[in-house]
Amino acid sequence: MKKNKYDLIEIIALLLIFLVGAVIFFYKLDKIPSGFYIDEALPGYNAYSILLTGRDEFGKGFPMFFRFYGSFNPPLFTYLVASSIAIFGLNIFAVRAPAALAGLLSGLVVFFLLKNSLFLKRRASVFLGTLFFVISPWIILHGRVGYEVSLAFLLFALGCLFLWLGVTKPKRLILATIFLSLSTYAAYAERFIVPLVIFGFVLVFRKVLFRKSHLRSLKTSLVILLVTQIPHLILLTTPAFFPKANLWGFEDLGGFWGKLGLAREFFSRYFVYFSPRSLFFLPDPDPQRSIPALSVFYPWMIIPYFLGIYNFWKRRGEDFSKFIILLLVLTPIPAALTRDPFATHRALPALLPLIVVIAAGVDMAIKRLGFRIWFPLLVITVIWSFVLLWRSYFVFLPIERARLWGYGAGELAEQIRQRPEEKFLIDESRTKPTYINLAFFSKYPPEKFQKEVDQNVKENYYASVDFNSHYRFANIETRGIDWEKDIYKAQILVGDEFAISPQQAKEHFLEEVFEIKDPLGQIVFRGFRTNPRQKCASLPLPTIDCTNSSTF
Repeated sequence: MKKNKYDLIEIIALLLIFLVGAVIFFYKLDKIPSGFYIDEALPGYNAYSILLTGRDEFGKGFPMFFRFYGSFNPPLFTYLVASSIAIFGLNIFAVRAPAALAGLLSGLVVFFLLKNSLFLKRRASVFLGTLFFVISPWIILHGRVGYEVSLAFLLFALGCLFLWLGVTKPKRLILATIFLSLSTYAAYAERFIVPLVIFGFVLVFRKVLFRKSHLRSLKTSLVILLVTQIPHLILLTTPAFFPKANLWGFEDLGGFWGKLGLAREFFSRYFVYFSPRSLFFLPDPDPQRSIPALSVFYPWMIIPYFLGIYNFWKRRGEDFSKFIILLLVLTPIPAALTRDPFATHRALPALLPLIVVIAAGVDMAIKRLGFRIWFPLLVITVIWSFVLLWRSYFVFLPIERARLWGYGAGELAEQIRQRPEEKFLIDESRTKPTYINLAFFSKYPPEKFQKEVDQNVKENYYASVDFNSHYRFANIETRGIDWEKDIYKAQILVGDEFAISPQQAKEHFLEEVFEIKDPLGQIVFRGFRTNPRQKCASLPLPTIDCTNSSTF
């Protein structure tokens, strides 16, 4: 009877945690972050294209990697978004929902990993560790946007859970291999982390894995891994497999001093991912990858972090300690190899061992403090965390970071929709490509779009990473403004606040027709209608463009 009572309490506690998590992950999901970033629009529109035609924006049928403006993305997230669009339609919520669901479900994986670790001494620590994961800014930031990294994290975490269970239950190794292999098709970093984790796991637990009881499952797992990686092996020598080679942060490898500098630079970046300043006090240096005034964990978590490190070091001989230390050592490596000083999206797999360390620190604190001390502290810190999260993510971020998240593209698409008879030239000399956002928000038919893009891309799909931002579809053209010719064409020129100066507008008789501002009141886009007749009439001698009647 007592056991049943505890089981009911556990179920209720877990449901409450995930109810809180569901609110955090799905509240105003289509509104926060405000705007719709190009890295969200690309999988969104391509998923829409796949759903309707079986081909991506370039007309490539069911690609193994998706070619996204000069890079290649693993395909799994885009195919999952296609299912979401089939349910919810083509909108921001449909693109972000799979990532949010993956972030929420990852909490369940963390719960079972902590519960099956046999490392935590208190039941409460398992639930608290799960709660702290669900409310952690790191997973919330990347779980509430239409990116692939939270899906990759879910698959990676599932793989790690079954790896750990496979130490005592050999058949779990097969499931571990399937999920880990799938994660390499979800995000770029996992393509490098997973081989390291599998190799390290086999090395650390070789005495167990090479027993007769485990050997058959181990061999089956390796065969499954090889078969499921065939698409990667096929494209191994193409630019599609290493599309982000320019992000590697090391160039001078010559000579002793070059290699020494490489090692020093790598380790300086590597240890940043364990630095208390980076984890608890400083946000990601890239404002588009961070939450205002908030790091990846809450400041108070530094205490259980250090307690957890001490706990694992003290019990380093135990199998679970070896497993978590292995993950701690390996997961930041790909991120540390890039130029970014603290790339939270690439290092997201490191969140799994770090949250386990924090849970172990909480477990140690509960053990040493009485209920009358740790419970009030817990209530205060959780409430404080929610206040910080609400302030930084749900209040500051949608206002302060709107422009960084592509705010204005939807409003621009609406301006274009209201003027179907006019042509629009979108200046991209100073901005990120907007073509895909406009195709997304206008729900432009993919079968038409595929015919209007450069056909050479489809023919050399995996062989080149060249990107040309010049697109022409519907009544839209995207490229830089040619001031020698474009002013003689009847169209609306669109750019940011600096693309068209007051002097240029006056000189070329441009009429401002709309202005789009972000929540801070800063101009994101301005549209100016050209006046070819008046411009030509002002010239002492007519130009070739003026004599061409098609310009009017």
